[in-house]
Amino acid sequence: MEKQNKIKILLVDDDEMMRIYFRDIFWVHGGDGKYEVNMAASIKEAEEVIEDKEKRPDTIFLDMLMPIPGEDNSPDSQIKRTLSFVERIKKDKDLSKIRIIIHSSQKETFIKEEVCKLGVDGYLVKGELMPKEIIEFTNKIHEPNN
Repeated sequence: MEKQNKIKILLVDDDEMMRIYFRDIFWVHGGDGKYEVNMAASIKEAEEVIEDKEKRPDTIFLDMLMPIPGEDNSPDSQIKRTLSFVERIKKDKDLSKIRIIIHSSQKETFIKEEVCKLGVDGYLVKGELMPKEIIEFTNKIHEPNN
């Protein structure tokens, strides 16, 4: 498959092991070369990627809690930063077509509700889906009707 036809995925997670695991999911289980997976360890890194039209992803898998050194890292502050990032993407006409899937360990209903109000394309709880199910979910949101 040609490079321009690949689904570009950006995983944004501060946990290096999660980034490696996630990359391997698409490498091993998405074995038809259909995906181009990039990773960012912070929202700041993710912002740099989405501003670059060549690297801009089709889909972002986004963790909810990512501390920033020297910042207020209470869970509420981390969630607010993530929500702000999602809102910025969804309100920007050049970025709004990017699919956003929250991939977090946060199971609280009120968090899911807040994120869904912003128009995310999915909310996956870490550890609840098998790798093949993550691939299936990704393929489903990229079907022509979605």
